Amino acid sequence: MFKEFLKKRKTQEIEHIKNLDNSDSIFSKTLITVEINLTELCNRKCVFCPRIDPKIYPNRNLNIEIELIEKIAQNLKKNNFKGRISFSGFGEPLLHKSFKEIVKKMRNYLPQNNLETNTNGDKLSPQFIREIFDCGLTNMYINCYDNESQISNFEKMIKESGVNKSNFFIRPHWENYHKNYGLFLNNRSGMILLESNEYLKPINKPYKKRCFYPFYKMLIDYNGDVLFCSNDWGRKIIVGNAKNQDLEKIWLSENLNRIRKKLMNKDRSHSPCNTCSIDGELHGRKSFDYLKNYL
Repeated sequence: MFKEFLKKRKTQEIEHIKNLDNSDSIFSKTLITVEINLTELCNRKCVFCPRIDPKIYPNRNLNIEIELIEKIAQNLKKNNFKGRISFSGFGEPLLHKSFKEIVKKMRNYLPQNNLETNTNGDKLSPQFIREIFDCGLTNMYINCYDNESQISNFEKMIKESGVNKSNFFIRPHWENYHKNYGLFLNNRSGMILLESNEYLKPINKPYKKRCFYPFYKMLIDYNGDVLFCSNDWGRKIIVGNAKNQDLEKIWLSENLNRIRKKLMNKDRSHSPCNTCSIDGELHGRKSFDYLKNYL
């Protein structure tokens, strides 16, 4: 399952590059994924998520506004964005009451882009799946957090929905499923303190390793804040805001480039990278190379 997911991500990168032409800006060439945190609500408390401790990460009824979604979509269209939109982030996307409207709004402005969502699947039904895809969703990633029996249940739902099963990726995500947790789990930039798991426990010293995340991926929070990395659960570095700034300018800003230059040189000494356990080099290499040459 690990290899299949990584292969899918690498295939998406290849397809992204194929869609580029000589006139595309560095923004279009390097930004592969825009992840949008739709809500600060989640109906679960998983052991590998900061929400397990409400003192560290409380559940909050904070949701992105439709007006902001439209502004983001307009900005991405203006800047000829060719990558994918991921409705994911720090909450359960399907808990946003206007999720279908959000997908439809984004699809209206970006008819060719890949629109995907992550979900724990708790709100899914065959009818709801069908309705979401009718609004314009391209892919759905369903995370199984309980046990193996969830997989067959979700496969049954998908079949009954009538949506092609190739549009779905069901990920075994329960604790201790397999050894290849490096892609699926990390310590959320140091906000997870689970000593029993090698990927979630605190690290003693910063990894001396590059990280490609800020070179290919942008995370926009529910309030428009743009974080330097989608793993920055503590929101320690905010590089701009989509409400009043152009996304291309944020992507190429000095604030973000300063961090990229450190990561190019395997320098993770700054917070929150100094406490982060993520590999960071599994995909995104082409964007890294583009931006490295640009800088």
